[in-house]
Amino acid sequence: MLLPNCGSYWVNTSQVMYIGPGETAQVLHRDADNWFQHMAPTWPDTPEVTISAMIGLEEVTEELGATRCVPGSHRWPELNVYEFDVETVPAELESGDAFVYSGKVLHGGGANTTPGRWRRALHLSFVVGWLTPEEAHPLDHVDGLADRSPRVQRLLGQRSYDPRPHLGGGLWLRHVRPLEDQA
Repeated sequence: MLLPNCGSYWVNTSQVMYIGPGETAQVLHRDADNWFQHMAPTWPDTPEVTISAMIGLEEVTEELGATRCVPGSHRWPELNVYEFDVETVPAELESGDAFVYSGKVLHGGGANTTPGRWRRALHLSFVVGWLTPEEAHPLDHVDGLADRSPRVQRLLGQRSYDPRPHLGGGLWLRHVRPLEDQA
């Protein structure tokens, strides 16, 4: 979904999301709203810039606060119209299942209506390499990455972004050189 729009991509967010007993539903939102200025001029034909996955660490039911989504909202003609009274569909998951969705889809965590159970799910998202991610992973994962594969290094922001491989240029450089060329 992302590679048609970029040379590579990197981790945007990686977090375990808990929804406790009695918590209300999260406001519907789009993950791609982080880059609203990029999306607005060409909405709804804006290229995909981020994709997300909600992965069940255990059973995730509607009662536990399964992520709700609004099917088709990525194609709505108006970007800044948020229909909060629309029907949502819960993404119920078994342990290990994943709900993968476009960053342009309206969604939000559901209400946990159980008296004593927590919802635990892993949220993992990726963003095109030419945008700044929501979380500053390059600052968190410095030690121990030298022995990792180039792919892992790139995903965690320890390699430069080359929008046109082998033609020169690039983004996320240090001293005008790609990060991977520096010892």
